[in-house]
This record gives sequence, C-alpha cells and structure tokens, in this order.
Amino acid sequence: MGKEFNFWGVLFTIFNYFIMNDADPKEVSSNIFLLVAKYLAAILVGFGLFTLSFRFLRRVFLSYRIRFQYQDHIIIFSLDPIAKSIAEQLLGAGYKVVIVENQEEHPALEAMEEKGAVIITANPYEKKTLDMVGLSRAKICILAHTEDIENVQLADKISSYAYQFNLDTARGTHDVLKIFMHIDEFENIDVIKDYFDINNTDEHYDLHAFSINQLAAQKIYDAYAPHKYFAAQNSEEHSIAIIGCNKTAEFFILENIILSHYAGKERLKIYLVDKDVEQFYHDFHYQYPFCDEYVELIPVKLLNANFFANFAWSKAHIEKLAEVNAAYFFGESDSVVMSSAASFRQFLYTQTRNITQIPLIITLPEDSGIYDFLNENDMHKNEVEQMFRTSLNMHYVRRQSDTFSGKSLIEESETIDSMSRVINYYYAVSYEFPTLLAKHFQAKAEDGLVNRLTEYLENYPIQHEAISEAGLESDFIEYLSAQTGIGEKELYQVFSVKKQWNVLSNRKKDSNRYAARNLDARFYMMQLIGCWPVNRENMIKFYPRLATVEHTRWSAEKMVFNFRYGPYPAERKDKVVLKEVLKIHDQLIPYEKLTEEEKKKDLNLFLLMPLLYKLKQTRNKQVG
Repeated sequence: MGKEFNFWGVLFTIFNYFIMNDADPKEVSSNIFLLVAKYLAAILVGFGLFTLSFRFLRRVFLSYRIRFQYQDHIIIFSLDPIAKSIAEQLLGAGYKVVIVENQEEHPALEAMEEKGAVIITANPYEKKTLDMVGLSRAKICILAHTEDIENVQLADKISSYAYQFNLDTARGTHDVLKIFMHIDEFENIDVIKDYFDINNTDEHYDLHAFSINQLAAQKIYDAYAPHKYFAAQNSEEHSIAIIGCNKTAEFFILENIILSHYAGKERLKIYLVDKDVEQFYHDFHYQYPFCDEYVELIPVKLLNANFFANFAWSKAHIEKLAEVNAAYFFGESDSVVMSSAASFRQFLYTQTRNITQIPLIITLPEDSGIYDFLNENDMHKNEVEQMFRTSLNMHYVRRQSDTFSGKSLIEESETIDSMSRVINYYYAVSYEFPTLLAKHFQAKAEDGLVNRLTEYLENYPIQHEAISEAGLESDFIEYLSAQTGIGEKELYQVFSVKKQWNVLSNRKKDSNRYAARNLDARFYMMQLIGCWPVNRENMIKFYPRLATVEHTRWSAEKMVFNFRYGPYPAERKDKVVLKEVLKIHDQLIPYEKLTEEEKKKDLNLFLLMPLLYKLKQTRNKQVG
C-alpha cells in the first residue's frame, strides 16, 4: 500500500477485514446471519490472540515455578513408552518430575500433568530449554527415547552444558548431575562405558548407561540371589535353573558369573531350560568364551511348553532339576511365563511331593498387564500375589515397574552408590593419598600415616552405632587434618568422598558397585566357613580363603568388562593406555601368583565390611 509496516496498523486491518468485512452497516443490522458471522469472527480473532499470549505466559509461569520451587528434581526427556513408565513410577513415589517433550500434541501430556508432572514442550537441544527446566539445580536427568541415537546426542548436549556451567561448583558441593541414559543395544553400552570420558577429568556429571534387561537382572539378583537359598544345603554342589532364555536371562547369568562365588563350594551350576536352548547356549559361549571358568552352564532342551511327558529327558536331568536351589523364569509374555512357572511347580511336586521347597522367581515382561489385573481387584486386592508367595513359594518381579520405581532407580541405587563411594575412598586413602598430599600440598606422608588412616576407617563402626556417608567424611577429614596439619576446608576441596568418586571412569564406578552389591554374599560365605563373628582377628585368620574368592570374583568382573591378561611395560604412559583404553590387566592371573601386596588388596575389602554393613543399615532405615 506504500505505507511503512506498523504492527498496530496491521492489527487494525485484520480486525477491519475479518469483523467488518466492508459490509454495509444497514445490511449487517438487518441480516442476522451476517451479524452472527461478525461476532464469530471477532471471537475467533480474540481466541487466536489469547492462544498466542497464553502459550507464552504459560511457559514463563512454568519457568518461574521451576526456578523457585524445584531443587534436586528429576528431568525426564521424552514421553516415549519407557520414559513414560519411569515418569509414572517416580510421580507415584512423590518425586518432583519435569518432563521435556518435543511434540506439542503428544497424547500423554494431559495425563502426565494430572499426575503432577511439569511439562515443557520445547526443543531439548536448545540451551534455553535446559535453562528453563532448571538443569543446573536438578539431581537426575533420565534420557529414555526409543532410539539410542537420540539419547546419545542428548547426553552429549547435557554433559557439555554441565561442563560449561561447572555445575558441581555452582552447587557449592561435590554433588554432580546424574545422567541415566537408556540404551537398547548392549553393545552400545559397552562402547559408551569403555570409551566415553575415559579419564573423566570434567567431574561435573555422572553418566550411567543402562538397559531395561540389565537393570531388571540386577534387581532380580539383589532381591533373590541364589545364595539366599543355600542355607539348608550342606553339600558342596549348588545349582539353579533358568527357564526361558532371553536377553534378561543372559544378563542374569552375567550377574552370577560376577557375584556368585563362595569359599568351600564348587562353581555354581546353572541349568538352562528352553526349547531353543542349543542356540542360546552357543551364542552365549560365543560372546563370553571364559564363562566356564566361573559357572557351569548345562543346557536342557524343553520338549514342550508345560513340562508334560518330559520323561524323554535323561534321568539325571530330571533328578537334578528337581534338586535345584531356586528356579528363575524369563520370557516375553506374561501369560506364557506364568503358565510355565505353574507347570514347573507341577513337575517339581511330582518329583519331590513338596509344593514350596524350591522358590520360583518369575520375571514378568509386562506385555499385557494380566498380573496387575489379577491383583488389583478392589474386592480381592493382592490375593493372587499372596497366594502365590505364601502357598506356592512363587515370587513375581515386574521387569519394568519394579525396576523403574522411585525406590529402585533412586533410593536403592543411591544406597549402592554410597557404599561404592566409601569403598573407593578407602582404596584412595590406602594407595593414592601420599601422591595427592605431595601434588596439592607439597607435603610428604609421614611413616605410618596411611596405616593410621586406614585403621581409622576400619575401626569407625566400632565407635558409631549409625553411620552416614556425610558423617563419616566429616569425621575423617577432621582426623586427617589433625594428622597432617592441613586445614579441613583445604582437604575437603581435593579429598572429599565424592571428589574421589567423580574422577573415576564409568568402568571403575561399576567395579566399585559390584563390590558393594557383593556384601551380602560375603557375609553368607563367612558364616559358611566359620569366619564368625565378623572382626579383624577372624578375617585375618581366614584371609587366604576369603581373599582367594574375592580375587576370583574380581577376575570374573574384569572378564565380563572385556579385560584380558597382559604384562605392563615400564613406561607409565603406555601402561595407562593399555589399562584404560585397550583393557589389558596384569593381575588376571591365579591368586597364588599375585605378589603379597596385590594379595592384600583382596583382603582390604573384607576389613571394610563392618563399615559398609552399618552404612547400608543406616541408609535403609532412612529411606524405609
């Protein structure tokens, strides 16, 4: 029109065009249809303007709400099925959850808002989005897109954000942002844990790659470890049955390879029962050719779905399956797994005339919700579960809901991490403190200082009924300051428990976690061989047997992590590359061939057991 653009002029033109439409006022007033159209047009324009302003104002409101009301909250990226399930579990447990979803019309948005989540519909890769959701104040980020590539790219963005803004310094503590990243392909997890941030010099985040199958297997092992059912067995042989061979079952076998080692007992026997067991057995040995050193896998072909007429089995298989200490069931269908467990209980009864002797642990994939349907009837709530548990000794674990509950994902994992951090701290005091003392304070450790420090940690549970990680750290830093003459604040900056944890690679963190999760098995083993009560005198007395088992467990863990034996060169730089990148370790040898100093490392973990036990008890009381 030859006029300079003006917003208000354009707005007036819009109103004039859509409302007045250049109609004759007399015609408008005399024609009811034109009159209605006029007001409808006005309403439509007004609604459009309101919508534009409402979205902007709503986003501003949510941003300020998160800024002033949310601290140590959980941010979940996407509402894909896995992420949605995790969000529902966490919201049900009372956690503050912020969900970032790129799709503005996602069908689950309204339902999640009703459950209490704060929903931000925005591009998660933009810095302003990460600012809006309060990433600098969050406790945990969960990346659970269906596609691995989405999670990997987003993890890279978030880790860069954490590094750029130095989050642990911003918090004023050594607490770092935890990033849980779901990865479907286990090979991707291996690569991420092996090579992502090998030296972890950033110290601003803790990246934990996981898969549903792996976490479920760990949950099952921790809750229903085989040794919990060995107590009544005096024989050296002990065995379990795995019925149904899928990915979760594969991870469960790996858990047993790493954790199921006991003095005075032979390798754990694992009977694999499945219609396609030959293929599974072959594939597992192809992937883990060293497995026979740590467990004995025995394939048993299942002839039909309900264990009917399995007299075609060898007599030995029938007898041995009827004598296992526990049976674990896996599959991809709730109804199939439940029916298989019921049929196996029938089989056991025909062999033993006992319906509760052998516990059955059934892992439900949650494909149909049938188990929840049976248990959530208002008139007979949980009756089915109680009947299975008490009358038939059958225990059910839901692969997703039980694994991703607030208790499992945060409280239980934090208990394990707290114990893991203390284990790592003990070894840092034992083997790294003199170097840190010289590097940061230009001081030399006096003779006997390290021994006094480790003895302080070992004796700490004797003087304290309840132990927390923060209390232990505070008392130890105070003692360390008195021993060295260095101020507590200065010591905390370079030698706090979490500071020493943050610098570890992913694999080293996992190694400490396995050592922490093995605590109950160690107590069982010590009772088994007569090393009781648990005290320094008894542990030193039984040292050769205890340390041998721990070295076997450690070796199994390293083999599963793809380490191999190899001598180290004299050049330190080459040694670091071999150990951290190529994954070569010179201690993957029989225990008898270790040096005396290396043997002592295996004993140290047992000397720390009373401290770890009280720490675990205290945390369980706090969260329970």
